[in-house]
Amino acid sequence: MLAVGCASDTEGSGVKEVKTEASSAIESAPQEQTATPAKGSFDNPAGIGETVVLSASGNEYGVSVSNVSRGEQANYIVKSENEFNENPATGYEYLLVKMKVAYTKGSGPTSLSEFNLKAFCDGVECKSTYAVLPNDYITFGTGDVMPGATKEGWVQYTVPQGKEVILSYQPNMFDEGTAYISIGQ
Repeated sequence: MLAVGCASDTEGSGVKEVKTEASSAIESAPQEQTATPAKGSFDNPAGIGETVVLSASGNEYGVSVSNVSRGEQANYIVKSENEFNENPATGYEYLLVKMKVAYTKGSGPTSLSEFNLKAFCDGVECKSTYAVLPNDYITFGTGDVMPGATKEGWVQYTVPQGKEVILSYQPNMFDEGTAYISIGQ
């Protein structure tokens, strides 16, 4: 996997709301800057299982993380699948994240891509990686979807061990709309 793109707005511009699956409660993102940054922004990321509703380039998306594997578990999954998968560098571990992006509103097809996803640790982009994964770990990949469709799949990174990782999804690198979700430590 290769990550490309440009800097994004860390204030979460374009985030409309955050939905929590367990409670189905909706938390509206403030329209004006307040003491607490908007939920789903870099400074106040959503959590695993929460859906960030995001507007970008006139389209609307629901972005969430449904499953995470990291550390010894992820290293085992990657190494046991293929003998040629490399070990992460010393002090790093594999991070496998199951992403879900729903294209909820738009006027035609749009491309959803793993290249729109980035992982950050201590504010620095982490390396996306390529490794052969088990067959039941369908990768997120790249492809067009129509309004109302949802794309789901796994992305993989190498990240520093024991550090918080924040995942971002920016559907259009020319638009400020970005969703941020904390993967935790």
